[in-house]
Amino acid sequence: MPVLLERKTETPLAVNSELDCIIESIPTGVVALDVEGKIVTFNRAAEQITGFKADHVQGKRFDGVFKPDYFQNSELTFKNLAQTEKTTEIKTQFSRQGKNSVHLSLAVSPVASAPHGKICTVLSLRDITRLNKLEEQANRTGRLAAMGEMAVRIAHEIRNPLGSIELFATMLKDDLQDFEELKELAEHISSGVKSINNIVSNLLLFIRPEQQPDRQVLDIHEALKDSLFFAGHLLDAQNIIEVETELADHRLPINGDLELLKQVFLNLILNAIQAMSAGGRLRISTRKIIRQDGTQWAEIRLSDTGCGIAAADLPKIFDPFYTTRNKGTGLGLTIVHNIAKMHGGSIDITSCGGKGTECILTLPLHPNNTISGSEREKPES
Repeated sequence: MPVLLERKTETPLAVNSELDCIIESIPTGVVALDVEGKIVTFNRAAEQITGFKADHVQGKRFDGVFKPDYFQNSELTFKNLAQTEKTTEIKTQFSRQGKNSVHLSLAVSPVASAPHGKICTVLSLRDITRLNKLEEQANRTGRLAAMGEMAVRIAHEIRNPLGSIELFATMLKDDLQDFEELKELAEHISSGVKSINNIVSNLLLFIRPEQQPDRQVLDIHEALKDSLFFAGHLLDAQNIIEVETELADHRLPINGDLELLKQVFLNLILNAIQAMSAGGRLRISTRKIIRQDGTQWAEIRLSDTGCGIAAADLPKIFDPFYTTRNKGTGLGLTIVHNIAKMHGGSIDITSCGGKGTECILTLPLHPNNTISGSEREKPES
């Protein structure tokens, strides 16, 4: 039980105990600092958010526990916090024990009593990492919807003359049977038209909101292994790339479209190969999880040690036609995102320029699947 601030009023002991229980039970992290900057209250939620234990930090100075730039905000020092005259909310982030960055909403509130003046400063901590991801996904969906509507119109306009070009190129080839060099040029025209038509067809297929997958109950490992097989010749050519797999030793049944899921994995594997032109390691793992709301999911992680994605590019990677590669179409990750969404799942990509990329695909397990409770997902931090 955390040590609460010394109360200046004559409050019954039972009431004090109830207040302690309330502070321990609320999901918001509560950190109270006395006038000297010592931590006098540090509840269970604060432990979960920061990773520090209450009995290790109570009685220590705030600046001693939370070193400069811990919150990636040099102004979050006790001196500045103590000067706060009214409740102020600050949004910041920090990296906890080598894990992904945690987004935090931190409210600073001065506490005063009439006879004694200011007696402490209270920090309220809320982990808003999941909320930020949901907002990001909503913004991404909005961008994709707007760009998708525009792309459909453009695609239809492109397709109309493509049919005519293909017809004339075919007729031209027939008339040039005795002129091999000219016939070859006509074949190049036909091949180019087919390539453009394929891109347009893929675009129309994956941006139509009414598109529905051809569902069947399948093991997600089937799609993953098929994709690895198809990418095998590229991995063999890039023999400097090491592939490690750590797949669950049980089936992960998904109600989904096998061909679409294979395309998801193939796109992600090809992206990893292209990012490791100088060699590296591709690690693929699968597991089953149960989220806190009881829903059952398959989680597939693909991580590489390639060139990574610059921070400025990361928010745009799912936008159609956005690419940093000279020969890229910018449709690969858009397709991945849309297929994941079609299946009721999500794709999350974290990366750091020069330090590799990790893709986390989550898909709902088939409702009839039985799953042990030993692999429950830890609360996201």
